[in-house]
Amino acid sequence: MNSLISGVDFTSPLLPDKLVNALYAAVALRPGASMGELAALAGISRATLHRYCGTRNNLDSQLEQHAKKALLQILGHIELLSTQPLAAVHQLIEEHLDRGELIMFLASRYPVHTKAQHEIGLPFYLEKLDGMFLNGQQQGVFRVDVSAMLLTEMFVSLLHGAVDARQRGRMPRACRKMLENTFLQGIATRPLD
Repeated sequence: MNSLISGVDFTSPLLPDKLVNALYAAVALRPGASMGELAALAGISRATLHRYCGTRNNLDSQLEQHAKKALLQILGHIELLSTQPLAAVHQLIEEHLDRGELIMFLASRYPVHTKAQHEIGLPFYLEKLDGMFLNGQQQGVFRVDVSAMLLTEMFVSLLHGAVDARQRGRMPRACRKMLENTFLQGIATRPLD
């Protein structure tokens, strides 16, 4: 079942936003954990988690729905910056780093370089990023000797790697500017200031 595309079929209250991040982190850390184990990792009781989700399948569906909503929100913010490709990349990095638990959840469940990511309803995300990079190429901001699709792959891989390194204590939490410079210095058509 393609749960990112299908709706949540559980009638209990949806997970509160502040609990979602704790559950993203728990599921990323222990993908095969039971509901009781996930509840403990998230700092709540199993009964509370059951009240919100009922089953592990419903929990997974709700987390995926939250993930899709968050990705659509991120993409909506960059659409406002379509005439400013560098500002859009800056915004993307900032928003992804602010949602580290979401990125870890997606990376643990749907590794970047596998078909699974394309089969679960994330093509909209990759297509929007492709469009942003293509737009930047057409405006002469990004180099054109690398396809927009490859720029997307490089960008997503860099972000996933950075979030993972940050979670494991191998990168400082305040790494946005470094990531921005690392990525943009490699794709810009001119040296950055």
